[in-house]
Amino acid sequence: MKDKQRCTTTGIASGFKTLPVILWTVLAVLSFQVALADEELDFGLATNNLERIDLVGNNTFSDNDLKSVLRIREHTWTRPLNVPKYSPHLMDTQLALIRNYYRHRGFHQAHVQLDSISTIVDKGDVLHISIVEGPRTFIRLIEFTNKGIFSEAQLRETMVLLEGQPAPLSLNSFGGDIYALRGLFRDKTYLDARVRLSMKIFDNPDSTGFVADLLYDINPGKPYFVRNIFLTGNLDTKDDLLLREMTIHSGDPLRWHQVEDSRRQLLATALFRDAIILPAAVDTSSGMADLEVSVIERKPAYYELGVGIGSTERIRLLAAWGHKNLWGTGRRVEVRGRTSWNLEDVVGNPISFDEGQINYRADINYVNPRLRGSRYSLDAEVYLQRETRGESGINQSSHGFNLGTFWKASRRVRHNVFLGLKIISPSVHPYAPDSLKVRFDEVGAGLTQTRSLNWATYIDHRNDLFRPSNGMYSIGTLKWAGGLMGGDFSFVKGSASWQNYRSVPIGGIVAVRFMVGAAAPYGKSAGLGPDGVPYDDRFFAGGASTVRGYGHNSLGPQVTDQDELDELNYGSDVLLADNPARGGNYLMLTNLEWRFPLPWLSRWNFSSVLFFEGGNVWESLSDIRMTGFRLTSEPSGPQDPGSTKVWDYRYSYGTGIRLDTPFGPVRADVGIPLKRARYLSLEKEHSDPEYVWHFSLGYPF
Repeated sequence: MKDKQRCTTTGIASGFKTLPVILWTVLAVLSFQVALADEELDFGLATNNLERIDLVGNNTFSDNDLKSVLRIREHTWTRPLNVPKYSPHLMDTQLALIRNYYRHRGFHQAHVQLDSISTIVDKGDVLHISIVEGPRTFIRLIEFTNKGIFSEAQLRETMVLLEGQPAPLSLNSFGGDIYALRGLFRDKTYLDARVRLSMKIFDNPDSTGFVADLLYDINPGKPYFVRNIFLTGNLDTKDDLLLREMTIHSGDPLRWHQVEDSRRQLLATALFRDAIILPAAVDTSSGMADLEVSVIERKPAYYELGVGIGSTERIRLLAAWGHKNLWGTGRRVEVRGRTSWNLEDVVGNPISFDEGQINYRADINYVNPRLRGSRYSLDAEVYLQRETRGESGINQSSHGFNLGTFWKASRRVRHNVFLGLKIISPSVHPYAPDSLKVRFDEVGAGLTQTRSLNWATYIDHRNDLFRPSNGMYSIGTLKWAGGLMGGDFSFVKGSASWQNYRSVPIGGIVAVRFMVGAAAPYGKSAGLGPDGVPYDDRFFAGGASTVRGYGHNSLGPQVTDQDELDELNYGSDVLLADNPARGGNYLMLTNLEWRFPLPWLSRWNFSSVLFFEGGNVWESLSDIRMTGFRLTSEPSGPQDPGSTKVWDYRYSYGTGIRLDTPFGPVRADVGIPLKRARYLSLEKEHSDPEYVWHFSLGYPF
C-alpha cells in the first residue's frame, strides 16, 4: 500500500511540474490565433503597427481613463504575442470618442486633435494627441413643474444628475433620470405621465466656467385602473394557475411594479419560456385599461436515461421521468432511479465480477407549489437505498421520507419546514471475513431510525442565482430530532452561512463566505456525549467545497479505535474509508476567492481563481482554542508543541481554472495546505499531502 501511494504521489508531482509548460504552450498557440483573428477584422483597410499613444492637455482625467474609451489598444502584458494595430484614416472616429467623453462630463467646448504621428523603427507608430479641455459646466439649479402626488424630495431620490454635478452637453444623457421619473408615476397608476427637460446655460458668477439650470416639466396625466385581464398562449395550463400568480387583478389600480412582479412570478413557475404583460384598450376618458398576458409554454414532460462504467461501479444505469404541469395545475412529479453493479474490494480483498453487489437509489418527488391556492407548497419525497461498503465489509439499506412546505415571506426571503424519517438497516457483506461477522454480532448493531423536524431560511440578494457578481446570500438551518417525536437519537443541530459577492475595479469578482454550525445531543442521547449525534448528522470539512488544501471530509477528529469504527460503520449511511474522520459537532469555515477572466482565453469562457480559506470541525467547544488559529504549523509528532493538532484551524491557499458552461463552471483547483498534520496509530502513519487537486462542477459557494 505504501509503495502504491509513493508511486501515485510521484506521478502527481511530475504532472504538477509539467503543467506550467503545457499551459503556456496552449496559451501561446491561442494567442497566435487571436492575433490572426484581429488581422482578419482589419482586412481591406490600411493598418499600421501601434507602439503607444501620447496624450497632452488632459488635466482632469488620467491617460488610462481616456485610453479605455478608445477602440485601439496599446501593447499589454495580457497579450504578449499580439501586435497592436490601428487604421490612420479612422482616427477621426477615435478622437470623437475622447471628445464625447469630455462633453458628457461637462466640458461642452472640449477640443481633441491628432497633432502628429512619429514612427519608431521595428516597433510602430506613436500617436500624439492634444486636448484642450476648456471651461466646465456644472448643474446649478433643478426645478420641477406639476409634481403631482410626489414631493420634490421623492423625485430627487430617483435621480442621478443633481446640483453640483457636471452637466452633459446632450439632453439624451439625462434619459436615465427621465425614465426613472416616469417610472415613479407609472407605479402610481399614471401610465401616460410625460416628462420634458429643458436646460439653460449661464456664465458662472465666479468666472470659472458655466452653470446649467434644468427644468423638468411633468404632466402626470390620468390615473388608470385594470378593467379586464386576458390570457393567451396557455394551451396546456389552466387559467386559474396564471391568475393565481398575478399580483394585480381586475379592478385594482394599475401600478406598474405589480405588473413586473406578476411577470416574474409567472416565469418563476418554470412552466413558461416567456411571459409578456402589456396594457391594451386604454380608455383615456374613463382611466381604464385591459391587461393582455401572453405566455409561451415549455414542454411539461421530460425523461432522462444514462449508462456508465467505472472501476468500482462496473455498470451504472440511470433513469428519470418527470412532469412539471400535472393536469395543467403546475403540480410536479418526478421518479428517479439509479442502480449499479459494485465490485469494490471487501476489507482490502478483491472480488470477482459474479460476486458483485447491487447498489441502488430510488426517489419519488411530488410538489404542489400552491397548496389550496395559498402561498405554501406541499413537498413530498420518498426514497429507498442500498449501499455496499466494501472497505468496511458492510451492506447497508435505508429508506425514509421527507414531507414539508416552502413559502416566500417576501421577494428575497424563503422558508422551508419539513418532517423527516430515516430508517437504517446494516448487514454484513456476504464475502466479508468471519472475524468481521463476529464483531458485528458483538456490537449488536441493528435497525435504527431518526425522526426530525427541520427548518431553513434563505435570504437572497444576489443579482444572479447561478453566476452572482454582486449581492448577499444567507442560509440559516435548524434540526430537532427525537424527543417527543421518538426515534433512536435525540439532538439539536443548527447552522448559519453568509456569502457576499462584489465586482472589483481591477476586474473579476470577489466572493466571501463565513459559516458556523453546532449540534448537541439531549434527553436519552445526552449521556453519549458527542456520539449522541449520529455520524451522518455531524459536520465535516475539507474538500472541493470547504477547505481545498485538504482531502474530502478529512479534517477534524479521526477514528482510531476499531470497536468505535465498527459501530460507526454499522450505524451510519455514509461511506467510510479506512481510518476516516469522525466528524464534529461544531464547525467554522472562512472562504475568500477572487474569480477573474483569463487573458487570451476569456473568449472561450475560461477563467481562473485565487483563493485563501480556512476551517475545521471539533467534537466539543473546549477543543476550540485560540492557539489553534495560528497561521502555520508542521506535521511533526503528537508531543511536539509546534506540530499541527487535530483541533488546529486549518488554512490553505491555491488557484484553479474554470470553464463556463450552460450547466455551471467545470473547475479544477489545486489547494496548498498551510498546516499539515501527521496521524499515528498502531497500524499506520499518515501525513497530509503537500497539495491536493479537486475536480468538480459548480461554484464552491
